Amino acid sequence: MNRFISGRRKMRVTLKDVAREAETSVAAASATLSGKPSGNMRISEATRQRVIEVAARLGYVPNPIARSLTTGRTGVLGLVFPYVDAFVDRNPFCSMLMNGVFTEAIQDSYNMMLYTVRDGFWAGKHKIDPRVDGLVLALPASDEPLLLRCRESSFPCVAIVCAPQPDPVMTVNADDYQGGLLATKHLLDLGHKRIMMLHGGDLVSTNQPRLDGYRKAMQDAGMQVTPDLVVRAGFDWRPGFEAMTTVLERPQSEWPTAIFAVNDLCAAGAIRAIKAKGLSVPEDFAIVGFDDTWFSTTTQPMLTSVRMPIKEMGALAARMLASEVNGKPPTERHPVLPVSLTIRNSCGASTQVPALEFPES
Repeated sequence: MNRFISGRRKMRVTLKDVAREAETSVAAASATLSGKPSGNMRISEATRQRVIEVAARLGYVPNPIARSLTTGRTGVLGLVFPYVDAFVDRNPFCSMLMNGVFTEAIQDSYNMMLYTVRDGFWAGKHKIDPRVDGLVLALPASDEPLLLRCRESSFPCVAIVCAPQPDPVMTVNADDYQGGLLATKHLLDLGHKRIMMLHGGDLVSTNQPRLDGYRKAMQDAGMQVTPDLVVRAGFDWRPGFEAMTTVLERPQSEWPTAIFAVNDLCAAGAIRAIKAKGLSVPEDFAIVGFDDTWFSTTTQPMLTSVRMPIKEMGALAARMLASEVNGKPPTERHPVLPVSLTIRNSCGASTQVPALEFPES
């Protein structure tokens, strides 16, 4: 009988047990099984193989608490969203971002801790959770207290969709300015002159560069951007619906012929408002959105949209964070990923692309 089994109760195999059976030191066994030799320690191939064989035979499982006490790391990364429903609602941006973060974290052998609070991130009295080695923050404001805490304490942190921050906070963004240019230029190329932007307000960092890209494209085409062409909406369908409904209450001579919406949900709301008025897309209004998730294929008509590499952004953020935690700081600390335009039916363009596949249920 295995000496680590007593009666009907199996005793936990410790690192000391493995070292004793393998006839080596605890330090050598630890370094072998963690894959991270320390200092000038030299471990022969024979010893390494013996430790691995003994650990497998005895069924050794590392104790995460003991390991964290030894290494100062927990093997856990935190993901923080700014509102409670982010982890459960049908917002495709949130779900795709989580997909990217989770996939990369798992590949790097990290567990994930999920956080959110109802009224923003951490209140000033809260401290960074010691159970995590680092944090991925999604959609934080630049003055978010948690960002300041991470910066002040040099705690590993990557913010996704956030204006670049001073070190040590890292950020991952998409080229929102270029996206605004692409969307507006596409509408200009189709012959539109009165192009309206439904923007999302200043709380999310993506809004201003998308608006700047829109203004630049209009300026380069010699088109004047009058105040009535820049309308505040939001990043969900309801504010998009309400904003477009208000626009359609204007005299018809003041209507735009095309709309660039700050994201796909906002665009979907605008389409609802247009249809509620008895009008149609793209016959009466051409519309371009931003994000290009599977959601853009659910609207009627399907939505032309700027593709934001959301899943890739999540994966990159997790990879950067893991590198920082492991003492290998990324060379590029504020990457900006490229965007592209996916053309569908909502603008009436002749060039079409296949619909995106729906996620498996």
